[in-house]
Amino acid sequence: MLKKFIGLISALCAIGAVAQDCTTLPKNHQQYLTGMTTGEYRYANQIGSAVLTLNKKMQYSEYIQATNTLIAARNKRANQPCPLPVVAQNTAKIRRVIDHIAPYQLLHANQNKAILLIHGLTDSPYIFSSIAQDLYQQGFNVRTLLLPGHGTAADDLRRVQYQDWQQHVRYAIERTSTDFEQFAVMGFSTGAALATLDIAKYTPANLKALVLIAPATESHNKNSGLAQWVDWLPFMDWLDKDADLDFAKYESFPLAAAALVHDVMVDMMQTPVPTDLPILTIMSQVDATIDSQATMRLLTRWAKRHSAPMALRLYAEQPVAVPDTIKTTQISKLDGVVDMSHIGLLIPKEHPYYGLHGAYRHCGSYFEDAQAYRACKSADNITYGEHHERNRAAYQPFARVTFNPDYTGMTDQLIEFLNAHVN
Repeated sequence: MLKKFIGLISALCAIGAVAQDCTTLPKNHQQYLTGMTTGEYRYANQIGSAVLTLNKKMQYSEYIQATNTLIAARNKRANQPCPLPVVAQNTAKIRRVIDHIAPYQLLHANQNKAILLIHGLTDSPYIFSSIAQDLYQQGFNVRTLLLPGHGTAADDLRRVQYQDWQQHVRYAIERTSTDFEQFAVMGFSTGAALATLDIAKYTPANLKALVLIAPATESHNKNSGLAQWVDWLPFMDWLDKDADLDFAKYESFPLAAAALVHDVMVDMMQTPVPTDLPILTIMSQVDATIDSQATMRLLTRWAKRHSAPMALRLYAEQPVAVPDTIKTTQISKLDGVVDMSHIGLLIPKEHPYYGLHGAYRHCGSYFEDAQAYRACKSADNITYGEHHERNRAAYQPFARVTFNPDYTGMTDQLIEFLNAHVN
C-alpha cells in the first residue's frame, strides 16, 4: 500500500513538472526560492563548447543550425515547452524554449534589402520577436545573431572573450553584405556598440543605415572597469545571483560579463563612424543601465563631422540639449508608465511575454528580498517605469517596465528612416 502511495505521489509530481512551461515558471515563487539557492538555471550543461567555431564561408542557415545544436546541448531548459508565438517558421507541434532564443532569419523571395539585428548583453534574439515581424512585413529580409555566451546559461558569459563577440558580429555583417543587395544593421545595447565598432573598421559598400537602440556607451557604475580584476578573487564571480526564471534573458550577472562590456564601452566612446552613414538612435534619458549623458556626448561628437542624416528618438520628461544637426523627436509622456526603461524599448504593450499582461514581470529590484519580490510578482495594481532610485523610493510595489507604450510611434519612425535609406 505504501509503495502504491509513493508511486502516486511520484506520478503527480511528474505531471506537475511536465505542466511547467516558460510562461508559468516566472510566476512560481517556490521555484524562485529554490533557484536562488541552487542556481539550477544559472549554470549550463557542460556539453561541448560554449563558443561556436565560425567559418566565413558558412551559409547563414548553417550558422543557425550549428547554434541550435550548441543551445540544445548546453541549455537545461532548451526543450521546455514554451507556448508563445514563434517568429521563424516552425512546424513543431510543441514550441520549446530553443525555438524562441535561437537565431533565425525571415526571408522573402528576393535579395533586395535586409536588416541584421544584434541583441545586447545577457539577452537573446527574442528581444526582437515583435520588431522582426514588423520589419519583415515592410519587405525587409531579417536576420538575427546570437552572441557567444548567450542562449544557454549566465555562467557561460565567463567562458567567452571580447574577440568571440567581435568574430560573430564580423561574420554576420560580412555574410549579410554578401547575401543581399542593400542592408542595414540594428543593434540593441551591447549589440549596438559591437555593430558600431565593426562598421567603423569595415564598412561594406552596400551598408545603407545604422540603428542604435540604447547603445552601450558608459555604465552608471564608473568603477565597472575594476570588474576584470575583482573577478580573479576567490568567491567573487557574480555581481547578481538570481533564479534565472526568464527563459529569454539572463537575470544573474557574472563579473566577467561586466569586464567584457566595459572594454566594449571604452572602445565605443572612442570610435568614429563613417560620416556618410545615416544613423537613427533610440534611447531613454533615465536609462538605469547605460549613462544617457555619455551617449549624448558621443552623438554630439559624431554630429560635428557627420554629413549623412542623424536622427534621435528620445524618451525624456524635460527638454534635452541636442545639436541642431540631429533631427530629434522627444517623447515626454507615456501611457500608464512613469518613464522608459533600457530594456522595454523594443517591446509592444500587447507582447504575450514581456507586455503589460504578459507572463513575465521584471521584479529584479527585489531579488534579495523574497517577500517584496513575491508582492511585486503577484500585485494586481503596480507601477511601471525604469528602476532607478527615485522610482523605487516613490512607488510600492514597483516593476521595471519591459514594454513600450509608444511602440507604434517608435516603429513608424524606424520604418520611415529605413525606407528612406535602404531601398
